[in-house]
Parts: sequence; structure tokens; C-alpha cells
Amino acid sequence: MKTIVAVFLLVWGCQGLDNNLQNVNKWLGTFLTPTNKRPTDCYTEKQELGQCVKMSECMDSNEIDLEKMDVYRQSNCNYLQICCPSSRMVNIGTVTPPPMPKKKAGCGWSNPGGYTFRDSSKTHAEFGEFPWMVALMRKVNQNQGWDPKDYFGGGTLIHHSVVMTVAHKLKAINYDPLLIKCRLGEWDTQNTNEIYPHQDRDVSKILVHEQFSSKTSANDVALVITSSPLDLTDPHVGIACLNFNEPKMDASCFSMGWGKDFNNNDKYAVWLKKVPLPIVDHGTCEYALQRSRLGSKLRLHNTLICAGGRKNFDTCTGDGGSSLACRTSSDGAPPRYSVYGMVAFGVECGTELPAAYVNLAALINWITNKFAEEKLDVPFFA
Repeated sequence: MKTIVAVFLLVWGCQGLDNNLQNVNKWLGTFLTPTNKRPTDCYTEKQELGQCVKMSECMDSNEIDLEKMDVYRQSNCNYLQICCPSSRMVNIGTVTPPPMPKKKAGCGWSNPGGYTFRDSSKTHAEFGEFPWMVALMRKVNQNQGWDPKDYFGGGTLIHHSVVMTVAHKLKAINYDPLLIKCRLGEWDTQNTNEIYPHQDRDVSKILVHEQFSSKTSANDVALVITSSPLDLTDPHVGIACLNFNEPKMDASCFSMGWGKDFNNNDKYAVWLKKVPLPIVDHGTCEYALQRSRLGSKLRLHNTLICAGGRKNFDTCTGDGGSSLACRTSSDGAPPRYSVYGMVAFGVECGTELPAAYVNLAALINWITNKFAEEKLDVPFFA
């Protein structure tokens, strides 16, 4: 026994006292730390003793502005938590939890709960701003965390059991439904302190357009049917509206996703991006792309439309399948959108070249026909 202890001390000393103290503490912690981690103690602005909890777990509410991250880093609490006095916590039996925000009926409503996360820099979406946004992930396990290597594209919820996306993204998994999962209600990929949690669903079937061409990006659409319905009673999730018409040239449109952020060293986005995009005329876009490295033989198929062309405002690698959503409600009215396209391809990220998006108006009949074949109701028209 003495020999074993002596060897242990010798190795410990050689590797460094500080490192080994940390390792021992970490090792001991696995035995001494309770399974249910206790919320962190903190002090409110009024110097009341409280605990760091999600905003949904406290009767008090504070607005969180992502542009003020340096302020939140100085707080004891995570930036998605607030310091809540014990008397104001909703898990205290004498306190009534705040009511769930009432959702509007129908599709396409943005930010239906009026949440308190916002980004005044306008470079990221607010929590729940695009409640139909779905992350497509390679299936690793049932409770997997977020890894950029597993995220491979975006999708749009158009039914409680159907996600619409681009066919070319699913080609990477050979259209195998067992290799994919859908995540709805995600916002900060490295955090689980949002007001409401995300939802994960496995996939039972994938329907790909029969005339899809990976060479020309024609008919680049697929429907992903989940193994069980997504819960639409959650206030931060909802179904998108589709439209029989193409967007107007002066439409106010956005795309979104967790793909590469070319303004941040091409790192994959942590928070859901929000990219304002002008609609570009089909002929103008085709001519611009022909003058790029795609060459003069390029012909832009009628199942594609174009958007973008503003420097530093663009979707990028990893955003394929994400929706191109244009506002349909008037100024001053609650924001409502229709999804007119999906990210198809671009030449580079952040240049003055427009990018191609799937033209959903040209494919709406295929989508509704597939719904009829699957005996599904059609909830995606306003």
C-alpha cells in the first residue's frame, strides 16, 4: 500500500500540483456533487438574495438584448437567466406561474409570444421570430447536444408532422430517414436556458421531387415526415404560410439559419441568424450569375428565384433549405410572413452576387399533391 501511495505522489508531483488538484477535485466532484444541480445564488439589482433561473421560472421579467453581452458576462447568471428572489419563483407553491401567451390562429405569425430576447443589432433573429424554422441534424442519439458537424441544413414546418426542405441536402444522407432528426424551437445552439425548450423528432419518411436535378437545382424540394407530431401548443413554434404567387420585387424578405457566419471567421452561428434580402429579377440574376465562375452557359430554371446581392448580407454554407420569408402584413400590424423560397445555392458568401432560392410558387402543386397522397390536411395557406 505504501508503494502505491508513493508512486501516486511521484506522478502527481511530476505532472504539476495545480493540474492534479483540479483533476482530483473534478474526480471527487463526481461523487460529491448532487445529481440535480442547485441553481446558482445571486443578488438582484435591489440586493435581494435570489437564484439564477430561466425567465419562465420567475414572476419578474427583464428584457435581454444580445448586443449587451458584455453586461451579462459581469452577472452571476447566464445571459438567458435572471436573478429571481425566492418569493418570486414560480416553483414556490404560493406563486401562480405566468399564463402562457395566447397564440394567433393560422400560419405564418412571427414571434407569437412577444418574448424578451432581442438583438438590437438586427443580425440575429429574436427568440420565436421565425417559429417555423427547423434544424435538420444527423441523428446521433435521442438526447444529443448541438454539434456543428451534425447540423446540415434548414427546413420549414408546414404541418405538425411535415418539414419542407431542399432535396440536395438530403442527398448527403442518401435520403435515409433513419439518419436524420428534426429540431424545432431552437435558438441558441449552445444553451438550454431559453424560455421554452426545443423539440426533437425522428423521421419516418422522406418524399423527394421526382424531377429533382442536382446538376441544375431544378425542382429542389423534399418533404420530411416526422415519426410523431410536433407540439404546436408551445408558444414559440408554429406553421409557416406558403403562397401560390412569387414575392413582389419590393417585398421585405429575410432568410435565417445556423450556417457559417462569414462576418465571424466563417464559424457556424450560435444564435439563429436573420438576413434581410431584397428580391432580384430572374433575368438580372441569371445574367449576374453567368458572369461569375458559373459561366455563360448557366440557365436559371423556372423553379428558382433570386434574392440578395447586397455586400455582407447573405446566407452561406450550412443554410441550405432555410426559408426565404417575406412579410405579408402591413406596417403597424402584427408581423405575418409567407415562405416564398428556400436557400438553394450561391457562388460565394457576402458578395454583391445574388443567390438562388427554390421558387415555391412553381412547386406548390407538387407539395399539395403529396399532402393529398399522404392524406394530410393543408394548414399552410393564410
